[in-house]
Amino acid sequence: MKFNIGDNVVYGGNGVCSITEIKDMSFFNEPAKSYYVLKPIFAKQASVMYVPLDSEVMVAKLIPVIGKEEAMSLIESLPTNNIEWIDDKNLRKDTYNSIVNKGTRMEIMGVIKAVLTRQAELVNEGKRLNMQDEKTLTDAENRMNAELALALDMDPEEVPGFIRDKIA
Repeated sequence: MKFNIGDNVVYGGNGVCSITEIKDMSFFNEPAKSYYVLKPIFAKQASVMYVPLDSEVMVAKLIPVIGKEEAMSLIESLPTNNIEWIDDKNLRKDTYNSIVNKGTRMEIMGVIKAVLTRQAELVNEGKRLNMQDEKTLTDAENRMNAELALALDMDPEEVPGFIRDKIA
């Protein structure tokens, strides 16, 4: 897929970025080649990533940001989206982290739902999620909230409340 300057994309586990430039560059005294220059949209720190246009593997990690209709469809599917809770914490960590980094948007939303459901169960028992599950939830929410925020024209911090209101 070919992208243009100004396109918004999701780049692997790095989140939502804008393609700010396409330019020829040389790293480590190699011959110059063309790169997409990506700037994270919601990052608190200034950072830039370079994706070589001639690397099919790296370019394949660039996914166009969803539109408003697809974002609303994802949110509305949450009540029926079922990713099972995995009792074995090591298997759960590996499986859920793999989904957050490489899964579809629907699968990532399923992980969020599964962890939030488990969190609610634990709260009723006077317990909390362990740190590993909290990190998985945070990573999944950061990944999806940024993309949903861009699609729905809102701040990423507003997305969880918006989702709760829509599925309540």
